[in-house]
Amino acid sequence: MALDDGKPSIHWRVLGQGPRAALALHCNLGHSGAFRGIGAALDDVLTLEAPDMPGHGRSADYVAGTSTGDAMMAAILARITAPVDVIGHSYGGLLGLRLAIDRPDLVRSLSLYEPVTMRAAREVAPEHVAANQAQMEQMFALNDAGDPEAAVRLFVTEWGDGTPWAHLPAEVRATFTRQLPFVIASQKDVLEDTAQIMPRLGEIAVPVVVMDGALSPAIMKPVCDYVAATVQNGRRVTVAGAGHMGAISHAHEVAAEVRRIVDVATSPVA
Repeated sequence: MALDDGKPSIHWRVLGQGPRAALALHCNLGHSGAFRGIGAALDDVLTLEAPDMPGHGRSADYVAGTSTGDAMMAAILARITAPVDVIGHSYGGLLGLRLAIDRPDLVRSLSLYEPVTMRAAREVAPEHVAANQAQMEQMFALNDAGDPEAAVRLFVTEWGDGTPWAHLPAEVRATFTRQLPFVIASQKDVLEDTAQIMPRLGEIAVPVVVMDGALSPAIMKPVCDYVAATVQNGRRVTVAGAGHMGAISHAHEVAAEVRRIVDVATSPVA
């Protein structure tokens, strides 16, 4: 299906040629090509199906007012009809958790790099939850005041790869600014858990690895700790030297953990 501009509503990229099918879900402001490194490292094991979220990569623009999570679940379920190993980064990790809960028949394993299920830290790190909430509210206020570039600059400063905004190419800054409506809409899922993932985490029985970066925003450690401890078969890993974008910057290390969890999902005792 395509919209009036000719772009597919959701564009899919295929990476690798391994015998096992996998689904790879990127972060906000990313795109499916972000999985090239992981895909290359796992080329002998997995074939990755990777969508571009609305307004990202080659997909059509995000439609204002629609649920980002519902839109992505619909796109995934229209494409994925048999069990897959799921790799999710940031918002993509949150979507991976939702898929494993809503459609456990389609998920063989979960490899999650910093899934942004922020309510997971509410009990053990309320100060980090409050700080993140305040930052997001500042982003919302800047956007509402008619300065979307300042809003997305704030988001990238905290959740990007460390490159100063002024050092990003003008085209990249413009792209990020155009993608801001999706980022803002996705915060319903991230901050409010609209899909009710948190109360259902314990239903997930497949092998799960939850990764964070040693240099990531402080809220991610308690979030990842909680997710790994609450699912039935979770393992926790911290990637040395990595930040929130470690799924890209440390693709080799992350891919090694994906390989391990896929091996567990393949074994007869899994």
